[in-house]
Amino acid sequence: MKTKIVYLAVFLYLCFFQAAANAAGQPVSAAEVNEANEPKEANSVQKIIVGGTGDSQALMRALAAALEKKLGGCEIKVPDSIGSSGGIKAVANGEIDLARVARPLKKTEEELGLTCKVFAKAPIVFVVHPGVTGIDDITEEEIIGIYSGSIINWNTLGGEPGKIYPITREPGDSSTQVLNDMLPGFANIPNPVAKVVYTTPETVTVLSEHAKTIGFAALSATIGTWLKVLKINGVYPSAENVAGGKYRFVLPFSVVYKEQPKGLAAEFIDFLYSEEGQKIITSMGAVPVK
Repeated sequence: MKTKIVYLAVFLYLCFFQAAANAAGQPVSAAEVNEANEPKEANSVQKIIVGGTGDSQALMRALAAALEKKLGGCEIKVPDSIGSSGGIKAVANGEIDLARVARPLKKTEEELGLTCKVFAKAPIVFVVHPGVTGIDDITEEEIIGIYSGSIINWNTLGGEPGKIYPITREPGDSSTQVLNDMLPGFANIPNPVAKVVYTTPETVTVLSEHAKTIGFAALSATIGTWLKVLKINGVYPSAENVAGGKYRFVLPFSVVYKEQPKGLAAEFIDFLYSEEGQKIITSMGAVPVK
């Protein structure tokens, strides 16, 4: 009797187990159960940091936004300026993925095993506050006069009367170095009168907010502002004049890296040289380098 009861219990148990499996459609293996119970890894978002000079900051942010939109599911961070030297140091130390730079590498930087790729030429322009009227051209001699303090009023240059307030950058700045090299007398002004500003974005802000000011910056940094770009010796910093060498004051915009870029970093560099990327570069006043 007891044996029959045991057999009946086993039979009922097997029937119940089979019914449960059939209700699910197919029997479930132990491996499948384990797999189902394992936590699913969240999809990782590719991220890179492109740090360095303020000269190409606005341009790099525009390029980064365009590539993010194109790829989806990635993040290209272009933080505020730490200067070309700061970007080079950070990429050499592995703190950022790519450095944005507005000058050639120094010999000591090349010895760190870094690679520098120029992707654009950017004209350095002298710009004035939008309230400065009656002037759209300036000579090299007049620039020296303004920054030395021998020309102090806009009416001397044909503009409306008002004191001139010149803005400059610190020694070692990429734009300053180009002007020192290319503009006779600029590096040797004995008693400069200009206010020193330490980043390109700050320069643009000061010039935008203070009347009667004049300063210089990469043209790409002034796009989208009300600042008035001046010709120099009658030559406008157009793409044609930059490419043809008529406009002489030009910065090289580069990306610098230590290890061979992979993933999103490699895609970003490729985008700089793509047709879409070069259209953005052109739209922001720089000349693409192919």
